[in-house]
Amino acid sequence: MGKTFYAKEHVVGTTRILGACDMELLGKTIRDKTGLEINVAEKFYGGTLVDEEELLSLIKKSNSINLVGNRIVKTVLERGIGKTSSVKEIGGIMLMMIIRL
Repeated sequence: MGKTFYAKEHVVGTTRILGACDMELLGKTIRDKTGLEINVAEKFYGGTLVDEEELLSLIKKSNSINLVGNRIVKTVLERGIGKTSSVKEIGGIMLMMIIRL
């Protein structure tokens, strides 16, 4: 598998925040029937194209992880990171937040 995810690190003091998404979702707004929406903004998610191993390395270093996309969420769950109970869905697209205290 090649570089199929966008990932961007944000550092605030000692906190490392990671925004990452399936590459085809960058810049899109996802909506569901109820009007709930999420904007997969380049400013937050649009860092560097990464492969699975690079993504996992970034996740290990991060305190707060925000993931958008069916492939990226499935990849992380398959690696034993996060819980399926933490997965939400908007418009058929999976979202997951992981916060490490």
